[in-house]
Amino acid sequence: MESFLSQSIISSSGTTFKGLSQEEIAEREAKQSAKEARIKAQAILAEAKLPVRNSEKFASTHPKWDRIETRLKARLGDGFIIALLGPRGTGKTQLGCSLCQTAAERGRKCLYGSAMGFFLDIKESFDGVKSEKAVIDHYIKPSLLVLDEMQERGQSQWEDRLLTHLIDRRYSAKKDTLLLSNQTSKQFSEAMGESVISRILQTGGIATCDWESFRTKQ
Repeated sequence: MESFLSQSIISSSGTTFKGLSQEEIAEREAKQSAKEARIKAQAILAEAKLPVRNSEKFASTHPKWDRIETRLKARLGDGFIIALLGPRGTGKTQLGCSLCQTAAERGRKCLYGSAMGFFLDIKESFDGVKSEKAVIDHYIKPSLLVLDEMQERGQSQWEDRLLTHLIDRRYSAKKDTLLLSNQTSKQFSEAMGESVISRILQTGGIATCDWESFRTKQ
């Protein structure tokens, strides 16, 4: 009869281990799975275009910030459209980036961008290198889209139609969308229009970051 040390055990992943117990094999597989998940998350974040300043993990000491972060992470994968509104410096961008990091850790593709960046990408398609459809599809594809600086746009009919089209496509595909703006709830609602606001209220809602700026504390 073979001794325990000479026995070969095939793991659930198909890897052959010799001289290891089932517990040791399970521990090795868990470590390997965790390593693969980290590598995958890093690859996702490398394409997510997070701002360098906000790409590191953020340890907040503000209970309201923490509550919003917890609620956002709990909703990942629901197909929500949520607006985060509030003054500059309250950590809205950091909340969006934190959500992207969590999405990546869960293997979900994510993308960070700004409203102005979206429109500039569309305008660049006019030179014929990329089609307008290809640009829009790029913003529709990720499971999570964080669109920052929503107040920084001209609110022309052209911009309104494109933005409504983008949000409507993501709404139909049940993709998570987080919109960030320095506007008040009234200003944001007037700028976005009834169609977008209706989808926000149906799938997620509006959260207000109404605490003191983190920047003034530094």
